[in-house]
Amino acid sequence: MTKKIRLMADYGCDPLWWDEPDEAGDFDPATLPLNQQTINRLYDWANAYDARLNWDDPYDSPELSYEEINAFDRDGINLWQQLIEELAPNYEVSYYSDRLQKLLTNPREVEVLL
Repeated sequence: MTKKIRLMADYGCDPLWWDEPDEAGDFDPATLPLNQQTINRLYDWANAYDARLNWDDPYDSPELSYEEINAFDRDGINLWQQLIEELAPNYEVSYYSDRLQKLLTNPREVEVLL
C-alpha cells in the first residue's frame, strides 16, 4: 500500500510530513530509503527556511526578496521531484509551496510555474 507524505517547510521542523490519517507530524528524512545526498539536501533546505526567522523576535525577521522566495520554491520543487523519483512506487509525495500557498500533488502542475 502506498504511503502519502508531504514535503513542506516549517520553522524548527523536519521537512517531511506524514499525510496519512493514522500518522501525523513531521519526521526525519533519514528514516526513508533515500540516498544520503538527498537527505543532506532536505536538511539544507529546512535549515535555509529556519535561517529566515529571527528566533528572538520573529516580527523582526528580515523581509525576503522576490528572487529569494522564488529560489527557495524552485529548490523545493526540485527536491519534490527527486523524492518522487527515489520513493516510487511505495510513497506518494506532495509538495506545499509557501510561495503559492498551495499543496501540489502532480509535478505537471509546476511546469507552468517554473
